[in-house]
Amino acid sequence: MELNLGVLTDEISDDLQLAIDTAKSWGISNIELHRVWGQNICHLCDADLSRALAIVRSSGMPVTCIDSLTLRCALDSDSEYSEHIAHMRRSIELARLFGTNMVRLFAFWKEPQVTDAVWQRIVTRLELPIRIAEREGITLGFENVSSGNIGSSADMKRLLDAFPSPALQVIWDPGNAYAARDELSAAEGYRLLRDRVVHVHVKDCDFHNGERRWLPVGAGKVDYVGFLRALSEDGYGGVIALETHYRPASGDAIEASRASLDGLLAAAARASNE
Repeated sequence: MELNLGVLTDEISDDLQLAIDTAKSWGISNIELHRVWGQNICHLCDADLSRALAIVRSSGMPVTCIDSLTLRCALDSDSEYSEHIAHMRRSIELARLFGTNMVRLFAFWKEPQVTDAVWQRIVTRLELPIRIAEREGITLGFENVSSGNIGSSADMKRLLDAFPSPALQVIWDPGNAYAARDELSAAEGYRLLRDRVVHVHVKDCDFHNGERRWLPVGAGKVDYVGFLRALSEDGYGGVIALETHYRPASGDAIEASRASLDGLLAAAARASNE
């Protein structure tokens, strides 16, 4: 199957030029901006932002998402919440500068237990960013993460049911779902959410002595063959972006991302042939 490939540039290098040059040499067509020159893209000073814009423009590669960190903060801290709403507004500004319509959103650091009362506080806090996105005509790509309150497909479905807004869509990450101990397979989790999945991140992992380990795509427990087959059957045409988090013993990010890319391509070949 043919993949529309992307990568978060800092999964290759936080040197933006090196990351883009490497991605292009691998046949990757799309980039996302998360960490650049040691900072989240939303925290760059104007001089560095100008430099980043020039590099991206000269590359000709489309930016699919501004990978902001909005609401990766404590649920009950008013000061942090205010800082993150400002961070979101900055991410919207950058999205327009870089020619994309998508910014990323989370749902706070994981609470010890998501009771009905905690869930209601989460929903209340999410109302403002969703309404801002609606007003600004921006798509919020909500990414599931095991370190947050929405990691599994069931968690995500609960969120989507609470907010039917077209401004709230899904960046689905089956590796993060597995890390959150999702009870559904990668394909089943995707099918539960398929109507609102607009973007995909890929990574792989397993557990060793109860500890999560990030691994190259294809080396962990996520069934990427089944997942990619489900995407193909649905006619998914969006980007599938590497966000590996894996690092080999050498610590080399380029080596890590290349290993995950090779694993993803192998899984795609199997999905087409089996």
